[in-house]
Amino acid sequence: MKPRVLLLQEDQASGGVSTISSTLCEALRQQQWQVRELALNRCGWRARLSAASQCDVILASHNFKPAYLAWALGLLLRKPVLVWVHGPLSEVLEQAHASVFKRAWLRWIYRRSRHYVFVSRASRDSFERFMQQPLGSNQRGAVIPNVVSPMPCSGHSLWDAEAATPTPQLAYIGRLSQEKRPQLLLDMLRLLPAPYRLTLVGDGPLRDELRHSGADLLASGRLTLAGAQAHGPGLYTPWHMTLLASRYEGCPMTLLESFAMGVPCVGLPIAALQEVVAAHAPYLLARDASAQGLADAVQALWAMPRESVRCDMARVLAQHQVADFVLAWQTVLQQAAQRC
Repeated sequence: MKPRVLLLQEDQASGGVSTISSTLCEALRQQQWQVRELALNRCGWRARLSAASQCDVILASHNFKPAYLAWALGLLLRKPVLVWVHGPLSEVLEQAHASVFKRAWLRWIYRRSRHYVFVSRASRDSFERFMQQPLGSNQRGAVIPNVVSPMPCSGHSLWDAEAATPTPQLAYIGRLSQEKRPQLLLDMLRLLPAPYRLTLVGDGPLRDELRHSGADLLASGRLTLAGAQAHGPGLYTPWHMTLLASRYEGCPMTLLESFAMGVPCVGLPIAALQEVVAAHAPYLLARDASAQGLADAVQALWAMPRESVRCDMARVLAQHQVADFVLAWQTVLQQAAQRC
């Protein structure tokens, strides 16, 4: 029998973790699995205990708060727990300046969790660097890359337009925060020829700082701060290409979603992006983590044949199909339940 799954998530906010969690739940339900989602910020311990007592496997949607509570519930109710690791743990903790005490606590609890799923080899490598050792002999870890569900087309993207345009339209879509490095995109824009335009889609703690530092670009019409926009199939199509300047990623949903809508994405050569695109479209990675490197990659992409880029994006997406994703997840969930 298929085990009943309880997915613990910290909240129901938007973002890459929420998107891929919803994709998994929908795909499992289509395969006749019973899956219950529980937002931890919307319920107390009584509801958590009740939900956990009625499942066969507890899946923590993230390796921080959901993992802590899943471990406690699993210990109390003797239920197997599977922890889903998204971002590269070592880099995330370094960016957050995590204390020695928090690092010690995390190592203690992670050594007591038996089942892990990582969204990329980069995330698994980062996890093991933080733990200062590989997974133990009594632990299991699978790498299941993120996927993107087929998106209904709402018109062709600008990249698909065959007619040449003198005004390349670029976009960043995501949170305006330190780890995403949106300021680097402003530096890049200043290195590009005047016709290039950049739109920042999203909100976050750096919004006012970007408005101030990009005042000249805003005044000239080369930069637009579009704010947050509804997630949907038309989110990427108004631009020729999207950009990523992140210090780190787990398995970038923005890139996969952009590809799914026929829009190429240029990023820095961090491990997670290399893992996704280096084999099929290495030209989508800047030569280094500088604004100049990113600007050069954007201009090189702009000069490439459209059809060649479309074929390369299709080859990347072929490695991130929902059918393969849900099959791999069914296997690890069955294994976790059997080892209870």
